[in-house]
Amino acid sequence: MQYRHLYPMVRILLPFLAGIIVCLAISATSEITLIIWISLLVLSIACGVIHFNKLRFVNRLLFGVIVSSFLFVTGYNSVILNKEILRSDHFSKMQTKGIFIASVIEPLQEKDHSFKTILSIKGIKKGNAIIEAEGRILTYFAKDSINKPPAEGSLIAFSADVQAISPPQNPGAFDYRKYMATNNVYHQVYMNTVSWKIIEQPHGFNLFRTANQISGKFVSILNENGLKGREFAVASALLLGQNDMLDNETLQAYSGSGVMHILSVSGLHVGVIFIAINFLLAFMKKSSLIIIVKTTIILLIIWAYAFLTGLSPSVMRAAAMFTFISIGNASKRNVHIVNSLSVSAIVLLLIDPLMINNIGFQLSYIAILGIVFINKPIAGLWHPANKIVAHVWGLISVSIAAQIASAPLALMYFHQFPVYFIPANLAAIDISFLAILSGIAVLLTSFIPAVSNFFGIITNFLLYIMNYCVEYIEQLPHSVLHISSVFSKETILIYLIIVSILLLFFLKRKEWLYLSLSFMLILSISFSSTEMKRQKQQKIIFYNSSKQSAIGLINGKQQILLADSKLLSDKTAIKFRLDGAKNLYGFSTVNKYALDTIADLGQRLHKGGNTLHGWKNNFLFHNKRIVIIDSLPKINGRFRKLKVDYLVITNNPKLQVSVLKQLYDPECIIIDGSNSYYRTRKWMTEFRKAGLPAYSVKDTGAYIVDL
Repeated sequence: MQYRHLYPMVRILLPFLAGIIVCLAISATSEITLIIWISLLVLSIACGVIHFNKLRFVNRLLFGVIVSSFLFVTGYNSVILNKEILRSDHFSKMQTKGIFIASVIEPLQEKDHSFKTILSIKGIKKGNAIIEAEGRILTYFAKDSINKPPAEGSLIAFSADVQAISPPQNPGAFDYRKYMATNNVYHQVYMNTVSWKIIEQPHGFNLFRTANQISGKFVSILNENGLKGREFAVASALLLGQNDMLDNETLQAYSGSGVMHILSVSGLHVGVIFIAINFLLAFMKKSSLIIIVKTTIILLIIWAYAFLTGLSPSVMRAAAMFTFISIGNASKRNVHIVNSLSVSAIVLLLIDPLMINNIGFQLSYIAILGIVFINKPIAGLWHPANKIVAHVWGLISVSIAAQIASAPLALMYFHQFPVYFIPANLAAIDISFLAILSGIAVLLTSFIPAVSNFFGIITNFLLYIMNYCVEYIEQLPHSVLHISSVFSKETILIYLIIVSILLLFFLKRKEWLYLSLSFMLILSISFSSTEMKRQKQQKIIFYNSSKQSAIGLINGKQQILLADSKLLSDKTAIKFRLDGAKNLYGFSTVNKYALDTIADLGQRLHKGGNTLHGWKNNFLFHNKRIVIIDSLPKINGRFRKLKVDYLVITNNPKLQVSVLKQLYDPECIIIDGSNSYYRTRKWMTEFRKAGLPAYSVKDTGAYIVDL
């Protein structure tokens, strides 16, 4: 059987997808000329007019090459056309400092000290004129009890110095700049209460603003019907995609147990709605007209649900996927689900090709493909006669299939694998299915308080049970397996192994066995090579940690971390600022020492048998001398200038450059993150004038030394 004839839309998707990926990979800034694109389009149409079945093999091959080339160029050019920063009227091409006119295009998210949103630039002031411009800016409005931040849909004028979003400040850290670029946001600004004013209040009808307002109203309804505390936060995320109220402990529990997808309104939630409505309308299948009516009802309900969740990108993506699946199921041609998925991907990527970089987009499609292709071989291993056992086995096989498909991507992005994902999904999926239905019942019956309160109590109880199960599983010994040697190269190899094993299962040809074994061999060589490099690595990392000092001294897979005690006791700060290096370099152990107890630090280092030796503020690591200063001693009498490899300035000391030059002869001066911006810039200017090499981690990010 020739499986390629089952998936014609895949053959259209792949070259289109390749064009997008290549354009992003090479960071292209100009499109392939329009003449080439039109020529390929004309040739494709000309070849298509000819009766395809009468073409010889060579001609059919030529036709395929021409069409694929056209689709490749279409994907490539769609990226260029979608990148706002490449357009001539992007505000950054004109000015980044001055007066701007912009609209608030996203609902405000409340943070500890500010409100976060996205502004869309409408114009900039040049002299006495307002020039049209475009571009999006990540914006933080300072909190103020009098001057409230502008609501979504407001038009404002502001004066600011707009900055480019910074790259990762530490090795292996999350690349927030790249993440925001997928949303066409490349700049950021922080505005105090006097740097902006409202020009125009929101007016008229706006679909997204109305959807967000309705979503906010439904959140209030949940709170009014007995949902409190952690259960309320989970309900808001589970039903409406409002995850701002989730605390770090809840997020860690769901992530560590392998059910984080439960809290992200996406394919699972839209799938629950799809299955429930399909079940209720199962009787509608007698004629084509009835099937069309049934499909219309399903689509209206799916998009109504997407609307009440605020039309977030993840929900619209899921709604689009199930829209094409529903249309495919309704057609008499028995369209394969892979073709429906391919069409939805093509449409979504035509609208926004940058979406391909979105982790949620990747995981959604790969998980569904895993369920489609991997679930059958797994489910076929056992056919239990008991209906309850069969249901449980069905959930297990689906969970395993989805996990196999999504695990390589998850390992590449998050470097962890939930060991107990099967029991966690068994508990969470069924309970969340019931909680979603009862939660929707709360919203639909809110005009009858007695009924909505009853459903609210049920929803609260279900979510309490689900939270308890998830937290219990996450706290089991070795619940999370940390794997730090899977990067893009290894991810591709793992997927090649999975695909070749599936082809072996479906096609029953030994060539696929040999190919899968070859990929396994290459993967093992890659892992071994990474491990050997890590065993030999020797580095010094001067981390950028806001308002604090942190130095990593790496010998093989061991890191000695010298940092302020406040930082060492802050698990959240360690996770987001320093653990990226742990994943990138594969540390097996991290020995931590507090710099603010520096008086006895040398003695403790000596007792620990480390490769690092220290006395007071002087350290020696692999013949590199590091001196940390927060003040300069007075010069009395004769003294010997100290030769230093790295002189670290910390905690805003009062320095005289002339005195520092008399005391130290540094190869490089490191101004760490504990110093203020004002003094950092002042010192950098003074050191430059004095001919002293200096580096500011606050301005440029971590300073990494390979020994």
